[in-house]
Amino acid sequence: MLTITTFFLQAAIAGVFLASGLSKVRGGDHQETWAVLAARLPLRHLPVRAASRAHVGVEIAVGTALLAGAWLRVPALAAATVLLAAFTLLALYSTRADDAVPCSCFGTSRAVLGWPHVWRNLALTGLAGAGLVCASAVGPALPASLAGAALAVVGALAVTAVTFFFDDLVELFRPLESAPGGRTSRR
Repeated sequence: MLTITTFFLQAAIAGVFLASGLSKVRGGDHQETWAVLAARLPLRHLPVRAASRAHVGVEIAVGTALLAGAWLRVPALAAATVLLAAFTLLALYSTRADDAVPCSCFGTSRAVLGWPHVWRNLALTGLAGAGLVCASAVGPALPASLAGAALAVVGALAVTAVTFFFDDLVELFRPLESAPGGRTSRR
């Protein structure tokens, strides 16, 4: 059972990183986030385009390493845990800043980083950390049953989909605001 759990956690984090990285390849909004960060932090001379591309490359590399096989899962899950913890800190910084940092988590999102992103990233950091602990205990073993592996993949796809559409889900369940004239409105 621990082998299937490890495989699920490995595949879920791989899906999240690949979905995030590949969606950033398609959109150019990610550079805006890096430009905002470079202006606010003591990184004024940071080459924004290079930082943005390196970030995308690292996300895709971590996701690919997690899919490459059981022998890479421990270092890839360690890298994923560190990256997700850093993303959590960035979201936390954004909640405390005067102007929130734009979220380019999945390429085309127009949201700003806020408390929902802190909680999402904490959950993902927990999944990656749990995967790291499980992978260290299991070693390079893979699920023995095809049914167990299939169930893990279906669960991982569900985690990836919920994470990818997280901003839409938050918007969907946000309380309606009163608009002028007594009507309710999402904006």
